[in-house]
Amino acid sequence: MTKRAEQKQVKRILVVEDEPFIALGLEQLLPRLGYEVAGVATHLNDALAKAQAGDFDLAVLDVNLSGELSYRVADVLLAKALPFIFCTAYSDVAFGGYNNIPVLQKPVDKKALARAIEDALARAQPTHVE
Repeated sequence: MTKRAEQKQVKRILVVEDEPFIALGLEQLLPRLGYEVAGVATHLNDALAKAQAGDFDLAVLDVNLSGELSYRVADVLLAKALPFIFCTAYSDVAFGGYNNIPVLQKPVDKKALARAIEDALARAQPTHVE
């Protein structure tokens, strides 16, 4: 595949969200922003399995999945060098070793989501020296 074809390829995004209304909203919003939804994980074990498979370009992670924190999923994504964004309704979440990861507050603003995705994908792209 040529470099130009790679750049035009639609990026696939995994949604990790336990609230059905929010997950549905992201599923509808992401295609309008030019992205494909690679899948939705609503529970930690499902999210871990999908993260291990890595069949996506970026993930949007809800921090709290039915009382379980998604940090294990974040660790898998970091190990695989897959970019992700945290999404939370809580303002007092401590992110510890994830300080460089974008955090979006719920309800998610369309422009903020688009910006965060673009930034995360850009940071994940290897820099080519020509």
